[in-house]
Amino acid sequence: MGHLTAALARIWAIVWRVLAFFLVWGVLVAVFLVPLGPRLKVWEQVHPLRMRLYADFAGAVTMLIATWLATRFLDRRPFVTIGLAPRRLSSHLALGAMAGMAWIGISLGMAWMGGWLTYRPGQVFSWAALLGVGMALVLNVLTQQLILCGYVLQTIRARAGVPLAMVLASAMFVGLHAGAFKGSWLPAVNVFVAGFLFCVAYQLTGQLWFPIGMHVVWNFTLGPMLGLTVSGSQRLGSGWRVFDLAGPAQFTGGAFGLEGGLIVTASTCLMLVVVVVTLRRRSAAAR
Repeated sequence: MGHLTAALARIWAIVWRVLAFFLVWGVLVAVFLVPLGPRLKVWEQVHPLRMRLYADFAGAVTMLIATWLATRFLDRRPFVTIGLAPRRLSSHLALGAMAGMAWIGISLGMAWMGGWLTYRPGQVFSWAALLGVGMALVLNVLTQQLILCGYVLQTIRARAGVPLAMVLASAMFVGLHAGAFKGSWLPAVNVFVAGFLFCVAYQLTGQLWFPIGMHVVWNFTLGPMLGLTVSGSQRLGSGWRVFDLAGPAQFTGGAFGLEGGLIVTASTCLMLVVVVVTLRRRSAAAR
């Protein structure tokens, strides 16, 4: 009976903290968005990039505030322990960016070797559009990583252990993208594995900068730079397409884009091994 009572107490400690965290975040988001409702609707039609920048800015700022409030008043620990230590920013961000470039390079290389990726010459770039979409993307990724590897994962980890925390956080990451799956199971599997990869990168470094760098490079290269579909949506595009992706849907992802196919299943699993080996060697060398 004592073990059951202790287990229930741990579950309740997780549940009420997570619910309080999301409740606070929801209230803060409403404060940023509701008063500007009519103006945001106009921006969505006339200035979509402005609308996107504001929405992603509001999401990131409110998530940072909600995380600070949760760490400060619920856990009574310094905000920096969430994994945003400034002294680790440059090295871990750069390492994550390199991992992201390897990840996208392997994926596109596999599609190219399969004959499913075709270059489209004559594309006209807009550096202003690329910069604007890139800024919005960085803010969006920061929000996603604070949800995935931030307060929720750390709350579960402290009371239920690392494996369960990473599995539940990755499942929540799938939930964030659920609207794009449209009944397909492989995109959900790929998103889960990608979420698990980010969680592993965070667990091994103790910082969010590594998964942030990897996530930003993946999304930025696939969407704004190359104009390919990201998570079933063209929303991240900048108005041009450098490559056409066409081939068997089970490999290329079909309507969901490259992230919904076996190519990304394989490349993500490979990157999971590479990240674990690299970070462990790096940690051993630093001792």
